[in-house]
Amino acid sequence: MCTPRGSFIVLEGADGCGKSTQAAGLVARLTESGRDVLHVRDPGSTAVAEAVRRLLLDPATGAVGVRTETLLYMAARAQLADEVVRPALARGTIVISERWTLSTEVYQGLAGGLGVEPVRRLADLAEGGTTPDLTLVLDIDLGVGLSRLSGTPDRMEQKGGAFHADVVRGYRELADGRPHRRLIAPGTLDEVAAAVWDEVTAHVA
Repeated sequence: MCTPRGSFIVLEGADGCGKSTQAAGLVARLTESGRDVLHVRDPGSTAVAEAVRRLLLDPATGAVGVRTETLLYMAARAQLADEVVRPALARGTIVISERWTLSTEVYQGLAGGLGVEPVRRLADLAEGGTTPDLTLVLDIDLGVGLSRLSGTPDRMEQKGGAFHADVVRGYRELADGRPHRRLIAPGTLDEVAAAVWDEVTAHVA
Protein backbone atom coordinates (compact mmCIF):
# COMPACT_ATOMS: atom_id res chain seq x y z
CA MET A 1 0.00 0.00 0.00
CA CYS A 2 1.23 3.48 -0.89
CA THR A 3 2.05 5.70 2.11
CA PRO A 4 0.07 8.96 1.99
CA ARG A 5 2.26 12.01 1.49
CA GLY A 6 2.86 14.08 4.59
CA SER A 7 2.12 17.79 4.97
CA PHE A 8 4.64 20.58 4.64
CA ILE A 9 3.74 23.47 6.95
CA VAL A 10 5.84 26.63 7.22
CA LEU A 11 5.86 29.34 9.89
CA GLU A 12 7.03 32.72 8.65
CA GLY A 13 7.34 36.27 9.86
CA ALA A 14 9.59 39.19 10.62
CA ASP A 15 12.35 38.96 13.21
CA GLY A 16 10.91 38.75 16.72
CA CYS A 17 7.49 37.51 15.61
CA GLY A 18 7.79 34.36 17.74
CA LYS A 19 7.88 31.76 14.99
CA SER A 20 10.45 29.55 16.77
CA THR A 21 8.34 29.48 19.93
CA GLN A 22 5.16 28.77 17.98
CA ALA A 23 6.85 26.11 15.85
CA ALA A 24 8.11 24.28 18.95
CA GLY A 25 4.67 24.43 20.56
CA LEU A 26 2.97 23.24 17.39
CA VAL A 27 5.37 20.31 17.05
CA ALA A 28 4.71 19.33 20.67
CA ARG A 29 0.93 19.44 20.25
CA LEU A 30 1.01 17.46 17.01
CA THR A 31 3.30 14.86 18.59
CA GLU A 32 1.00 14.56 21.60
CA SER A 33 -1.91 13.97 19.23
CA GLY A 34 -0.08 10.98 17.75
CA ARG A 35 1.25 12.58 14.58
CA ASP A 36 4.66 11.83 13.09
CA VAL A 37 6.28 15.28 13.02
CA LEU A 38 9.66 16.69 11.97
CA HIS A 39 10.82 20.19 12.97
CA VAL A 40 13.35 21.93 10.71
CA ARG A 41 14.68 25.43 10.17
CA ASP A 42 15.60 27.18 6.94
CA PRO A 43 18.43 27.75 6.43
CA GLY A 44 19.69 24.85 8.49
CA SER A 45 18.93 21.29 9.58
CA THR A 46 21.64 19.76 7.38
CA ALA A 47 25.42 20.06 7.65
CA VAL A 48 25.64 22.05 4.42
CA ALA A 49 22.72 24.34 5.23
CA GLU A 50 23.95 25.02 8.78
CA ALA A 51 27.33 26.07 7.37
CA VAL A 52 25.57 28.45 4.97
CA ARG A 53 23.44 29.76 7.85
CA ARG A 54 26.52 30.62 9.88
CA LEU A 55 28.02 32.45 6.91
CA LEU A 56 24.84 34.43 6.23
CA LEU A 57 24.09 35.43 9.82
CA ASP A 58 27.56 36.03 11.26
CA PRO A 59 28.23 39.79 11.48
CA ALA A 60 31.89 39.02 10.82
CA THR A 61 30.94 37.97 7.29
CA GLY A 62 30.51 41.65 6.49
CA ALA A 63 28.71 43.12 3.51
CA VAL A 64 27.04 40.62 1.19
CA GLY A 65 25.27 41.60 -2.02
CA VAL A 66 21.57 40.81 -2.30
CA ARG A 67 22.12 38.44 -5.23
CA THR A 68 24.75 36.56 -3.25
CA GLU A 69 22.45 36.38 -0.24
CA THR A 70 19.65 35.03 -2.40
CA LEU A 71 21.79 32.36 -4.01
CA LEU A 72 23.18 31.24 -0.66
CA TYR A 73 19.71 30.94 0.86
CA MET A 74 18.56 28.98 -2.17
CA ALA A 75 21.55 26.63 -2.00
CA ALA A 76 20.84 25.86 1.66
CA ARG A 77 17.15 25.36 0.87
CA ALA A 78 17.91 22.99 -2.00
CA GLN A 79 20.02 20.81 0.30
CA LEU A 80 17.36 20.81 3.01
CA ALA A 81 14.64 19.92 0.50
CA ASP A 82 16.64 17.07 -1.03
CA GLU A 83 18.18 15.64 2.12
CA VAL A 84 15.43 16.06 4.68
CA VAL A 85 12.07 17.51 3.68
CA ARG A 86 11.18 15.51 0.60
CA PRO A 87 12.11 12.11 2.12
CA ALA A 88 10.13 12.94 5.27
CA LEU A 89 7.06 13.89 3.26
CA ALA A 90 7.36 10.65 1.31
CA ARG A 91 7.22 8.76 4.64
CA GLY A 92 3.98 10.53 5.52
CA THR A 93 5.56 12.86 8.08
CA ILE A 94 4.24 16.33 8.88
CA VAL A 95 7.18 18.69 8.39
CA ILE A 96 7.11 21.97 10.32
CA SER A 97 9.66 24.45 8.99
CA GLU A 98 10.73 27.79 10.38
CA ARG A 99 10.92 29.80 7.14
CA TRP A 100 10.99 28.80 3.49
CA THR A 101 11.04 30.65 0.17
CA LEU A 102 8.58 33.34 1.28
CA SER A 103 11.36 34.65 3.54
CA THR A 104 13.60 35.21 0.54
CA GLU A 105 10.78 36.82 -1.42
CA VAL A 106 10.34 39.30 1.45
CA TYR A 107 13.88 39.89 2.75
CA GLN A 108 15.82 39.84 -0.51
CA GLY A 109 13.06 40.31 -3.08
CA LEU A 110 11.09 43.18 -1.53
CA ALA A 111 13.14 44.69 1.30
CA GLY A 112 16.43 43.98 -0.48
CA GLY A 113 15.24 45.28 -3.85
CA LEU A 114 16.00 42.23 -5.98
CA GLY A 115 12.35 41.70 -6.91
CA VAL A 116 9.97 38.88 -6.11
CA GLU A 117 9.86 37.30 -9.56
CA PRO A 118 13.63 36.63 -9.78
CA VAL A 119 13.42 34.97 -6.37
CA ARG A 120 10.52 32.79 -7.48
CA ARG A 121 12.36 31.72 -10.62
CA LEU A 122 15.35 30.63 -8.54
CA ALA A 123 13.01 28.88 -6.12
CA ASP A 124 11.67 26.66 -8.90
CA LEU A 125 15.15 25.18 -9.23
CA ALA A 126 16.10 25.17 -5.53
CA GLU A 127 12.89 23.67 -4.17
CA GLY A 128 12.61 20.95 -6.77
CA GLY A 129 8.85 20.91 -6.31
CA THR A 130 9.03 20.92 -2.51
CA THR A 131 6.56 23.73 -1.87
CA PRO A 132 4.60 24.33 1.34
CA ASP A 133 1.06 23.02 1.65
CA LEU A 134 0.34 25.74 4.21
CA THR A 135 2.28 28.86 5.20
CA LEU A 136 1.35 30.72 8.38
CA VAL A 137 2.69 34.27 8.58
CA LEU A 138 2.86 35.63 12.13
CA ASP A 139 2.12 39.32 11.84
CA ILE A 140 3.72 41.72 14.31
CA ASP A 141 4.24 45.41 14.83
CA LEU A 142 7.76 46.43 13.88
CA GLY A 143 8.63 47.96 17.24
CA VAL A 144 7.38 44.94 19.16
CA GLY A 145 9.35 42.49 17.02
CA LEU A 146 12.65 44.32 17.27
CA SER A 147 12.20 44.85 21.03
CA ARG A 148 12.03 41.08 21.52
CA LEU A 149 15.46 40.44 20.04
CA SER A 150 18.12 39.69 22.62
CA GLY A 151 21.86 39.22 22.53
CA THR A 152 24.12 40.45 19.76
CA PRO A 153 22.07 41.05 16.59
CA ASP A 154 22.98 38.78 13.70
CA ARG A 155 23.97 40.16 10.29
CA MET A 156 20.39 40.25 9.01
CA GLU A 157 19.03 41.78 12.22
CA GLN A 158 21.61 44.57 11.88
CA LYS A 159 20.13 45.85 8.61
CA GLY A 160 18.25 48.68 10.34
CA GLY A 161 14.75 49.89 11.07
CA ALA A 162 13.82 50.93 7.52
CA PHE A 163 14.77 47.52 6.15
CA HIS A 164 12.79 45.70 8.83
CA ALA A 165 9.78 47.96 8.30
CA ASP A 166 9.86 46.86 4.65
CA VAL A 167 10.01 43.24 5.84
CA VAL A 168 6.87 43.64 7.96
CA ARG A 169 5.02 45.32 5.07
CA GLY A 170 6.31 42.71 2.64
CA TYR A 171 4.96 39.81 4.64
CA ARG A 172 1.54 41.45 4.84
CA GLU A 173 1.54 42.10 1.09
CA LEU A 174 2.62 38.61 0.05
CA ALA A 175 0.41 36.75 2.54
CA ASP A 176 -2.80 38.66 1.95
CA GLY A 177 -5.40 36.79 -0.07
CA ARG A 178 -3.04 34.17 -1.48
CA PRO A 179 -3.96 30.46 -1.53
CA HIS A 180 -2.29 28.34 1.16
CA ARG A 181 -0.97 31.44 2.98
CA ARG A 182 -2.63 32.68 6.17
CA LEU A 183 -1.82 35.88 8.06
CA ILE A 184 -2.05 35.29 11.82
CA ALA A 185 -2.96 38.47 13.69
CA PRO A 186 -0.79 39.70 16.57
CA GLY A 187 -1.85 38.63 20.05
CA THR A 188 -0.67 37.00 23.23
CA LEU A 189 1.41 33.84 23.08
CA ASP A 190 -1.67 31.72 23.77
CA GLU A 191 -3.85 33.60 21.29
CA VAL A 192 -1.36 33.16 18.48
CA ALA A 193 -0.85 29.49 19.40
CA ALA A 194 -4.61 28.92 19.25
CA ALA A 195 -4.87 30.57 15.84
CA VAL A 196 -1.94 28.52 14.53
CA TRP A 197 -3.46 25.30 15.89
CA ASP A 198 -6.84 26.05 14.31
CA GLU A 199 -5.27 26.61 10.89
CA VAL A 200 -3.08 23.50 11.09
CA THR A 201 -5.76 21.13 12.33
CA ALA A 202 -8.14 22.36 9.64
CA HIS A 203 -5.43 21.56 7.09
CA VAL A 204 -4.25 18.15 8.34
CA ALA A 205 -7.57 16.79 9.64
